[in-house]
Amino acid sequence: MPPTWRLTEYLERKRRLVDAYRAQLRTGELAPAPLRASVRVAAGTGLRPVRIRDHAVVTDAGAALGGFGLGASAPELLLGALASCLAHSALVIAADRGIALDELEVDVSGQLDYRGTLSVDAEAPVPPTGLRYVVRVAGACDDADLAQLHADLDRLCPVLLAITRPTSVAGRVERHVDA
Repeated sequence: MPPTWRLTEYLERKRRLVDAYRAQLRTGELAPAPLRASVRVAAGTGLRPVRIRDHAVVTDAGAALGGFGLGASAPELLLGALASCLAHSALVIAADRGIALDELEVDVSGQLDYRGTLSVDAEAPVPPTGLRYVVRVAGACDDADLAQLHADLDRLCPVLLAITRPTSVAGRVERHVDA
């Protein structure tokens, strides 16, 4: 378990580590970081444990969709990923700018119209809509710091940008062959 620091102390440590990592990136010797997530649906329950590196997050649907409500749904996970990325990006930005934060909290909300995802209404949207976020901070920061933090989040948060300026996704469906 990491040591217990105040957020301002953590930000100073983060600034040093991010600066060192930037120096490595500038050498051109580091490739983009690979990302991977996988799911193998649990027979009988439909639970979808998401594996990411050495971590697992259980996802599930609610009872109306045949699930058991034992985990977040994928659209909820999307909002969770956005909230986490906004928080982490805000920490990096605050560390870079020397903004002393005592507290940081992020809320993300939106809605999902199941009429679209279940093909009930062709006019209903399929992706989540009305996404909004609020970042709340406490600490030694003024209105100019908050405005710059907001502008930098809109420019630098990877998950926010993946949602607002989508990247292409290549995919296929193939038959599983037992070896």
